[in-house]
This record gives sequence, structure tokens and C-alpha cells, in this order.
Amino acid sequence: MKNAIYACFAAISASAVFSQTADFSYSQTDSTTGSGTIAPFTLAGHDFLATTIPAPTVLSPGGAAPAGFVGRITAQSGSGNEANQAVGLLWSGSVTATATDGATVQIPLVFAPKQTQTPADISDYHWNVTYGDSLANADDVVGAALRFAMFLSRDTTIDAVDTANTFQRYTQLTQNLVAGQDNLSNTDTTNATIKDAQDAGAPAGTDAVGRNLEFYWAWRDGGALGAGTALLVDDFSVSGILVPEQATLVPEPSTYALLGMGALALAALRHRK
Repeated sequence: MKNAIYACFAAISASAVFSQTADFSYSQTDSTTGSGTIAPFTLAGHDFLATTIPAPTVLSPGGAAPAGFVGRITAQSGSGNEANQAVGLLWSGSVTATATDGATVQIPLVFAPKQTQTPADISDYHWNVTYGDSLANADDVVGAALRFAMFLSRDTTIDAVDTANTFQRYTQLTQNLVAGQDNLSNTDTTNATIKDAQDAGAPAGTDAVGRNLEFYWAWRDGGALGAGTALLVDDFSVSGILVPEQATLVPEPSTYALLGMGALALAALRHRK
């Protein structure tokens, strides 16, 4: 009996050191409409159900976007988005995931440390942003060699220098906007770089790891916009990984009962001695 009790405690302890990431996806279709989920995952022997990811704060730095659009840009962001001039989806806090057996765990809405997948590494984060102008809203952008970027978090120190441990930048496209309607797309596959919250290049340090889950799509630099025109984001979709905070795991009532029975059994064994 004593061996069985010790085995029981060993199994519970072993499950407590298990680590797991959870996949999420979210799509914003206009300034007020969006939806997304955190996919089911297993942690410490508990099978967690799909969890709704809350709506983010939508940042539209160029003013209110026309109906049907997510956000509006009229100015460049620079190398670290210090000017806060990018359309953004901004999350903070955490969400509670619930398992099939009633266990719960908190999932912080922050960028995760780099995960190296096998047999081949893949991006930890993905995005797809459709953008352009809108003739229906008298917005016809004509501009050459505008360079766009995605920022994971942003540099909040206003000094025109990339501040370590604050953000990750992926500069991707240089595009021309011509007379007439423009419908363009920016995805995480527009260059060969693996898209993680941290890499070995600039900016330095831990980049966006541990910072609030904030995705910013920006006109980084290059080119110019005509007077009274703006770049409009039509759809903004993101996905990637989150890390459940294992220290917040609350076992289901049956686990508490098992621990209680084990403690009583150990006490009985000591009494017999």
C-alpha cells in the first residue's frame, strides 16, 4: 500500500513539471468586429478546451477608419514605431482556460520565448494584413517605394534609437500604390526569416518576449502620401503561440480528493509505526 501511495504522489508531481504551449488565431475585419480562439491543448494531464480570445484594443493612429475598415495610417512609424503611427491589435492581461475535468489555468496574453520546432523550425507568429485605399471613400493613394513592416510590440522610448528588450521588427515589403483602387497583402511569408518574438539580429536583447501581445502593421518609411489620403487596413489576421502559466493551474475536485486520501493514508501508516 505504501508503494502505491508514493507512486500516486510521484505521478502528480511528475505532471506538475510538464510544459506546453497553446496555439491562437484571431481576425479583425473592421474597427469593431473580430473573433478568435485559443486551440485545445493538454497540460499536466488535463485536456483543455478551446477558449475564446478576447477582443483587442484596435489602434487607428490616422483617425477613425471608414466603415468596413480596421484602421487608418497617414504617417510613417520609423524603425521602432516610437511614434505609435501603426495600425495595431493590442491585448493585455490573461484568459482562463478550462479543461474537460474542470481544471483551470491562466494564459497570459504576452509574446512567448522562441520555440525551435523539429525537424524544421517554423515561425512562432503569423499574420496577414490586407490594405490599400478606397475610391468609395474618396481616398486614392498614389505613392512609390513605400516600405512596410510588422512590429511585435513597439519601442516606447522616444529617442530615435532601437531600444533593447522592447520589440521585434520584420521589415518586409516595398510597394507602389498607383492611381485607382489598390488592394495589397502583407503576410509573414514575404521573406525567408523565421518570425519569432526574439531573434539574434537587431533590435537587440529579448526583443518582444514577455511583453503584451501587440501586433502593429506599419508604413515604416519610404515614399510619401498625397495630401488628404491615407493607407487603410481592410483585414488584420494574426496567429501564433501562448504559454499557459502552470503555476496558476487549479486541479479539478477529484485531484484534491486524491491528494487528501493520500495524505490520510500516509498519516495512517505513520500511526501504525
